[in-house]
Amino acid sequence: MERKWIIREPLKREKRLFLSREWGFPPLMVQLLHNRGIVESEEVKRFLYPSLKHLQDPFLMKGMDMAVQRITEAISRKERILIYGDYDVDGISATTLLLQFLRSSGVSAYFYIPHREKEGYGLNKSSLNKAVEMGIDLVITCDCGISCIQEINYANSLGLDVIVTDHHRVKEKVPSAYAVLDPHQPDCSYPFKELAGVGVAFKLIQALAQKSSSKKVEPWDYLDLVAMGTIADVVSLKGENRILVKFGLERLNQTSNLGLRALIEIAGLDGKEIKGGHIGFILAPRLNACGRLSLSRKAVRLLLSTSWGEAIKLARDLDAENRQRQKIEGSMRREADKLLPETKESVIILTKDGWHPGLIGLLASYVREKYFRPAVIFSPQGDVARGSARSIPKFSIFNALQECEDLLLSFGGHKMAAGMMIPIKNIAILKDRLNELAEETLSSEDLVPVHLIDARVSLEELESKFFEDMELLSPYGSDNPQPLFLGEGLSPFSSPEFNKKFVKAVIGTKEGGERFEAIAFSLSEEGKRIMRSGDIDMIFTPTINRWKGRETLQLEIKDVRGGNSNGVIREN
Repeated sequence: MERKWIIREPLKREKRLFLSREWGFPPLMVQLLHNRGIVESEEVKRFLYPSLKHLQDPFLMKGMDMAVQRITEAISRKERILIYGDYDVDGISATTLLLQFLRSSGVSAYFYIPHREKEGYGLNKSSLNKAVEMGIDLVITCDCGISCIQEINYANSLGLDVIVTDHHRVKEKVPSAYAVLDPHQPDCSYPFKELAGVGVAFKLIQALAQKSSSKKVEPWDYLDLVAMGTIADVVSLKGENRILVKFGLERLNQTSNLGLRALIEIAGLDGKEIKGGHIGFILAPRLNACGRLSLSRKAVRLLLSTSWGEAIKLARDLDAENRQRQKIEGSMRREADKLLPETKESVIILTKDGWHPGLIGLLASYVREKYFRPAVIFSPQGDVARGSARSIPKFSIFNALQECEDLLLSFGGHKMAAGMMIPIKNIAILKDRLNELAEETLSSEDLVPVHLIDARVSLEELESKFFEDMELLSPYGSDNPQPLFLGEGLSPFSSPEFNKKFVKAVIGTKEGGERFEAIAFSLSEEGKRIMRSGDIDMIFTPTINRWKGRETLQLEIKDVRGGNSNGVIREN
């Protein structure tokens, strides 16, 4: 879909110049910080120069004292502990992190991740029965459990203690577990609410390490796993998550985890600096693939590998499953496009027999991105259907499903994504209700995607020092997007180079002055035509391209229009 171009309200010139002198950064950098809600000098320091010292005290989280006390007892009594994780990258990372930490502390710890298709999300009675048969004394959930009210009651009846570590929203009441760690639970005073599941698990090992007399195991050793799960789960990259990901990426680039090293090699990233985008688009999909098509346990085994031979074999297996996933997903996308009516409703709901239940979340993301509508995809299984939903910023799918809870067998999630089970006979009613809710909530403007532009710039403002300063803003992600600038009246000064992967040209103004190499990776056919026309306005992100020891200042083009298109809207 064509996107609206909306430019942020600029700071008054006097204010920008004053803060520029106070903070020691150029006015353009001041504008970028202001656009991200960073407005005080102390906030600037903490945002641009994160420190592990700025992490919150884990004991501020409700339930932490009880969780640490119970695990410490289990360790001293030599009890058996089962780590029960979710099947996505967040759950896989959290499971591995807790398991490695406990085993390094000399604990008999095991793990279990349910089969997505056969067992579904979260705890189930069958797996709890197996835990009792194994002699398990304590179950710790990762990235799940907050919605497992009945299952935890059943665990209690079996004599199993359960500690929940989760980050999903609480629906009505908190389960009767021995301890619950979830920043969203009522009366939890933990200051940062946006941790991923692996982030909550990390706070638990941080608390355990503080109480331990042994200093053999440091929680910072596992920050590579924290970065993997946090980025993959697309949570906010401000506050505590920013610190965890910043230092997690540093650790990932020198990781001693054989499984991660094997995955990096198989993905073709060996020798490259691993950044957030590499996790989101290259590494995480490979870890996710087995959980979608077969068993996530394979990914955990990879991350626990102590043999290079085993690690490389498992990494190859995951790579093969990812290719198979891409093939099946491509077929489902084509089928979904055929099912869509010409007139799109506010919420798109699609159902088809045979759609792989492990891939309907990816299909929902595809439909949401392509048509910029909340999307719910169902895969029927007998009289019920498994559903996965993805939403847009102005519509909380979790709140909407709460309004429709009487139609559902179960559901869980957060504002932008959710999963559910529903009787097939209720899908049509759900479709009507969700669209009624969307019509009450969303305007026609909310259903048009936008490029939110940080500032209008001339190329002369882009000094090399600014490119370096801008790198302090990374890692980028939710709530901290890559900076976007608008350049107007520009022209290619060389015939654009077109190939299957990118479009490249030297860009400047007709009057002369600064020129930069510019590259675009996903231009539409109309965008390519405009590039050939020689008179363009463009939205871009300044980057430093590092390759074989050379550094090139480069503009990464995100969108183009014909020059003087007058299509930019000022933010309200």
